[in-house]
Formats: sequence, structure tokens, C-alpha cells
Amino acid sequence: MSGRNIDNDGDSEHRNVSTAGLLLIAFFWVVGGIYGNEPLLSAGPPAYVFGLLIVCALAYALPMSLISAELACALPYDGGLVAWVDEVCGKTIGAHNMYWLWLSYIFDSCAYPVLASSYVGSIQQLDLALLGGNEETGEKLVACIIVGLITLIKLGGTDYIVKASSIFFFFSMTPAVIFMVYGSKDLKPSVLTDTTISDETGGLQPATLFSWISWLYCGYNSLGALAGEVKNPAATYPIVIAWLIPISVITVGWPLAVSISVDPNRTNYVPGHFNDVAAEECGEWLKYGFLIGAAFSFVGLYNAQIIVCERSVASAFEPMIKRYLAKRTRGPIVRYLLTENGTGVAPIFIISNALLAAVLVWLPYDALIELAMLVMSFNMFLFMYAFLWYKWNRPKMERPFNIPGGFIGGLIVVFPCLAMTGVTTYFAAVDPEPIFGMPYGKAIGFAGVVGAGFVAHFFWYLLRQCLGLDLDIADNDGETSPLLQGGDRAQLHGVSVQQPEVDAAQ
Repeated sequence: MSGRNIDNDGDSEHRNVSTAGLLLIAFFWVVGGIYGNEPLLSAGPPAYVFGLLIVCALAYALPMSLISAELACALPYDGGLVAWVDEVCGKTIGAHNMYWLWLSYIFDSCAYPVLASSYVGSIQQLDLALLGGNEETGEKLVACIIVGLITLIKLGGTDYIVKASSIFFFFSMTPAVIFMVYGSKDLKPSVLTDTTISDETGGLQPATLFSWISWLYCGYNSLGALAGEVKNPAATYPIVIAWLIPISVITVGWPLAVSISVDPNRTNYVPGHFNDVAAEECGEWLKYGFLIGAAFSFVGLYNAQIIVCERSVASAFEPMIKRYLAKRTRGPIVRYLLTENGTGVAPIFIISNALLAAVLVWLPYDALIELAMLVMSFNMFLFMYAFLWYKWNRPKMERPFNIPGGFIGGLIVVFPCLAMTGVTTYFAAVDPEPIFGMPYGKAIGFAGVVGAGFVAHFFWYLLRQCLGLDLDIADNDGETSPLLQGGDRAQLHGVSVQQPEVDAAQ
């Protein structure tokens, strides 16, 4: 198959996410702030933690962001990872990849409204039990309110999402920056380079250490989710990466360094301990600043993660919707729900994901996050494969941002990402910790999730056969796929497609 040259100018009306806007949204994909990262310090000696933070930023986050940038600049499709894997692997694997990505992000996103409501509930002047009869129910109701408010913002349009992200960023980062600057005078290099493993200061938990850092940096594969809405992707993505990597390392590592210098006893680091350290270092007022900052950070994280859910599903089903709307005139409500009007995707995808999120927030969020990380490993492997496939099969494809070295260069970049994903997947799969009362719950839950996808795919096939549904769209090679491919996808997003000469070697 020949490569495709993509004109990155695209449709200016559809592409309304600026460099600053993508950077703000991406911040909550990959970092979101220091809040809730206390278990990272308790997982190992400071030298191990900070060393792995830096190594993984260079060997895991940076390669992943470079891969996302190359594909997003060359093939700026809505859905990013979903669209690329579908084009490379075909309709069956592409559909399962979309399902796994959507499932992992919907599980992950639903934890954040609950965490935000728990931080709000920890403010002494507020009694959330008044909302639901007890504090836990009150927190869940607040989580549902947060989901509803973010949904209204999203229905207002992509511009409102960017503006909201800037507000979340300001209020979440301000307390952390104050803590970093004020606490820098107390940094202790001897503590930061400590490698002692003991019961008094804390042991070593390699599974938690690798899983947590992998979780911190895994969001870099989401950078392509808004590729179809970004203004001039070829110029935007390199700038975003250049800022995002150092910002993520500094905003995580610096507060951790200050905190462990103030309180070197790692056994104290349970969720919420940063608030106590902030109070000890700067005063009680900053403790309340951390509570407010954490709430805004978690709301921003939910907003960013749910965007991936919406774009991944929309990337799969928008072609069907367009054919459905083209057949006959529809009512105003149906047309509104199924038509993108500055919201990035059709409102039906925003509303349906929000309704599901409002249900999932009532489940144990910690178990959902652990399961989500294991499910996401499939997406990571397919993402790497799709990148290498393009390098090998389309060497002449125009790449405004190109990782040098061709296929060999691609292999070198991919290797550390595959290694990190493999290590994290292994630790998660062999973890005997029960989930929902089941030993080895992660592995069992993962098998159940994958099995459910195949069952759903089978029934979808039977439904199409019984009803005679024709929901696929033919690509240029005559094959069918539930997702738009090649020129069809590019035309949908206002991107011009040119067919270069086929390489003689092919």
C-alpha cells in the first residue's frame, strides 16, 4: 500500500485547538499535579524513585510522545491511536482496540470525580453527609455533580473545554508552586540520594514503583486523540512535547523532593499526607490550598481522560452516523445529538459517556484503576506495532515531524516503551492482591474484559447478518472497516490527501 501525504492545514473551522490549548489538556493527560502521588514515595528509597522518574521520562515518556507526534502530524485523524491501529490492523482488531482503550479510560476517568469529592469532603466546614444521609453517599453525589458540570462545559464547545482546562491548571498548580518555591530552602541532597531499605524508613515495592510511574507517564499515547482538531499539527506537536516532558518531570519530582526532605519517614506517605507536609512547611493555610488544588486537579484529570473516551468511540461510529443522517431528514433533537457543532464530536458521545461515568463513580475506584492499567497494555502494544508498520510499509509518506533512521530508528525508539509496558503488565498480572474479593483479581478481570469484547463482537456480527445491516464503509482497496480509512477519513476532517509515487522497492 502506498503512503499518503497529508496537508496539515485541514479545515480551519474543525481545527480550533491551539498549541496552548493542547498543552493545557495534555498536562492533565500525563501529570495533573502532585496530588495523590504519596504511594510513590512509600514504594521505594528516594534514590530509586527519583532515578526511575528521570529514566522513564527519557526512555518511556519521551519516545512515546515522539511516536504520537510523528503519527499525529502525518495522519491527523480524530481518535489518534484508535484510527491508526484500525488502519493498520483492520476492522476486527481495530474495533477491539477501540473497546479496550475506551474501557481503560472510562474506568480511569471515573476515579477522579470521586477523589475530588473526597478532598472536598475533608474540608471541616463542609458536611457532605447532608446530601445523602452519610458521608460516602454524599461524596458519590458530589462526584455525579462534577460529571454533570464537566458535561455541560463540553457541550458548550471545544473552546470552553480549553478555557476550563486553563482554570483547572491555575488552581491546581498554584498551591504546588508555592510549596515548591517555599520548600526549596529545605531540600536535602543526602535524603534525595538515600538508598536505604529498612522497616523503619520503608521497604521496596517494585511492583508498585513500576506500575505507578508507568501510570504517571502512560498518558503520552493520548496526545493524538485531538489530532483532527489541532491547528497546524506539524508545528503544534513538537512545541507541546518540548514543554510537556520537562513540565511533567518538574511538577512531579520537585514537590516530591521537598516533601521527602521535610519528612524523610516514607511509612507516613499515605494519600493525603502531602497536605500535612504542606501545613508543616508553610502553615495551615497551604493545607487548605492543597485541598482546593487537589479538587481542581482531579476535575481536570477527569475532563482530560473522558475526552479520550469520547474521541475513541466517535472515531469508530461517526461514519455510521453520517450515513444514517444522509438517508433522510431527521428531527431537530436527533440531528443535534448526532451532529458535531463545535463540540469536537457529536453530543451523543459526550452525553452517553457522562451517563456511564455517573454510574461507575459508585464502584470502588482503586480496583477500576488497577484493572484499567492492565487493559491498557494491549493498546500500548498495538500502538507501537502501528507505528512500526507505517515506518516499514510507508517509508515515503510525508512526515512533517519525523523520527530519523527509518524503520531501524523506529525500532530503537519503540524498544524501551515495549520493555516498560511488558514489565508493568507482568507485575500487574502476577499480583495476587484480590479485586472484588477474587485472588488474582486483575488477571481474572482482564480475561473477563477481553472475553466480553469478543462476545460483543460475535453478537454484533449476528445482528448485522440477521437484520441485513450494511454499516461498513469501503476503503480504497475495496475492503471494509467500521472506521474511516485513508482518504475517506481525511476528507471527513477536511484534510487533503495526495497519493505519492510508490517506492520502487515496494
